Amino acid sequence: MINFKKLTMDDIEIIRPYFKYTRSNNCDNTIGGSVMWADFFNTRYAIIDKTLLFAVNFLEYGESFTVPIGESVSHVLCLICQHCSELNIPLQFVAATERDLACVEKKFEVEKKILPEWADYIYEAQDLINLSGRKYHGQKNHINYFKKTFPNYSYEEINEQNISEVKDFVIEFSKTESKESIIFEEELKKVLEVLDNNDKYKFFGLMLRVDGKICAFSMGEKVNHTLFSHIEKADKTKRGSYPMIMNEFAKRFGSDMKYINREENAGDKGLESSKLQYHPCTILNKHYIKVTSKRCE
Repeated sequence: MINFKKLTMDDIEIIRPYFKYTRSNNCDNTIGGSVMWADFFNTRYAIIDKTLLFAVNFLEYGESFTVPIGESVSHVLCLICQHCSELNIPLQFVAATERDLACVEKKFEVEKKILPEWADYIYEAQDLINLSGRKYHGQKNHINYFKKTFPNYSYEEINEQNISEVKDFVIEFSKTESKESIIFEEELKKVLEVLDNNDKYKFFGLMLRVDGKICAFSMGEKVNHTLFSHIEKADKTKRGSYPMIMNEFAKRFGSDMKYINREENAGDKGLESSKLQYHPCTILNKHYIKVTSKRCE
C-alpha cells in the first residue's frame, strides 16, 4: 500500500523539482495548481523512485489519482494498481491530458471522458505580448480607453514592501465580486494564503495602480517553457483594467516563454467567454479515466 502525506505549503520545495517532468502545459503540474487547491481536493502526495504522485478527492468522482510524473512512471502506475486492489477501490485518474492518457493506456484498458470545465486555455506568449492583428482589436480598444481615461496609471512589481496593499485590495474585491460558488470562495481564500506566504510559494507578480491606488494585479510562476497566470484580479469599474494587467504581465514575465497558460474556466461561462476572446492556440483538454482491468504487471 502506498503511504501518502497531506500536501501543505511546507512541501513546496519537496515537490517543485518534479514538475520539470511534466508531459504538457497542464496547470495542475505546478505549485499553484497543486498546493493552492490542496485543501479543496484533499490532496496527498507520495514520492516513489524519483516520481511524484498525487491522490485527490475529486468532486463526484471521489478518491482518484493524477498520472505520476518523474523517472519511473510505468512502475508507479503498477504500484497504484496494487494499492487500489488492496483497498478494493476503483482505479481512476483525473486531470489527465492526452499525453497522460497515452501513458495509462499503455498499461490498462480504460473508459474515459473529457472534463471540459477543467480544460486549460493556452496562448502563444508573443500573441498576448504584442496583441497584433484584427483579432485583438477589442482588447486594444479597452487598453487605449484605459490609458486615455486614467493617464495617471503605473505598474509596480509585487514585493515584500507592497504585498500587504495587494491583500487589502483582494479583501475589498471580495466584497464587490462575490459569486455563489464554492470554487470562487476557495480561490479567494487561497489568494490570501499566497499573499500571506509568498516566501514559500515564490510567485512573481505585478500590480496596476491608478492615482497610486491598486486597481489590478496578477501573480504566477514559470515551469519549463510556459508562464502560468495563477491569480488575476481587477476592478471592473475601471474599463480596460483586466487587459492592461494581462498584457503587461505577459510582457514582464513572458518574453522568454513560448506559451502562457491562463488556466481553466471551472464551469464559469463568463470566464470561458473571456478566455476565448484572447484566442488560445490550444485548449488543453483533461480527462477522467477509469481503469476497467486491474492487471498489475
